[in-house]
Amino acid sequence: MRRPARTPRGQNALGVVLILAAMLVLGGFAAAALFLRSPPTDPDTLCRTDRPIAAHTIVLVDSTDRLETRHRRKLQAVMLQERSRLHQYDRITLMRLNSRRPQEPTILFSKCLPRPPEMANPLFENARIAQERWDADFASALDRALRSAASGGPNRASPILAGLRAVAADPDFGAQIPQRRLILVSDLLEHDPGGFSLYVSDANFASWRAQTPSGPADLLGVDLRIVPIDRPDHAERQAAALQSFWPAYFEAAAADSVTIDPAP
Repeated sequence: MRRPARTPRGQNALGVVLILAAMLVLGGFAAAALFLRSPPTDPDTLCRTDRPIAAHTIVLVDSTDRLETRHRRKLQAVMLQERSRLHQYDRITLMRLNSRRPQEPTILFSKCLPRPPEMANPLFENARIAQERWDADFASALDRALRSAASGGPNRASPILAGLRAVAADPDFGAQIPQRRLILVSDLLEHDPGGFSLYVSDANFASWRAQTPSGPADLLGVDLRIVPIDRPDHAERQAAALQSFWPAYFEAAAADSVTIDPAP
């Protein structure tokens, strides 16, 4: 028995179904492409411009005295550790104490961690170019900044307290950022030739507080990590500072948490 020919209405219905299916597939590809496309970012900081920063880590390096090879290795290890903690588009800043302008630590690097090159969308980006851009804008720039941070030399002053106060007052490190972390890499021997100095035998937090009306830095909401740099010639002074000054200072600064790396 001959099969009846398909009616035009049936053909039209099948065509509509095929068109709808094609549109769904194309829509899925378009949605996936948009999802994989990098969000808008600032060309200088690499931070997202479509939402606020969720986390900011500042590494403050005290190289007012020479950093020996072991110190530089320690600094590199610390940077790798802190970088590994970052999520995409978290910000990391590397600063160095400035003995000439104690209230203005030198900013050597301050950028957000960009999307890794292996996540580049082939519809919009070339994988090789994405890798080269990532290296140039972030990885290589951070390596250069790290070398600069470790290249200090003997200075007349070690303005650690002024540096901490400057970091706490930095608007890019304000309380509006949900997660803030500060890493201090230092020998912890504050020295102001015209003021307070932890090189003085009887120096303690009470004596500093008595002569400093402004008080400590406001570190409320900040997780603080201390990375001591050993100075064998001043080991006793360092031990005294860690016992009679810094614990009281950090408590008064109201840091959310304080961790001190083991002494080298």
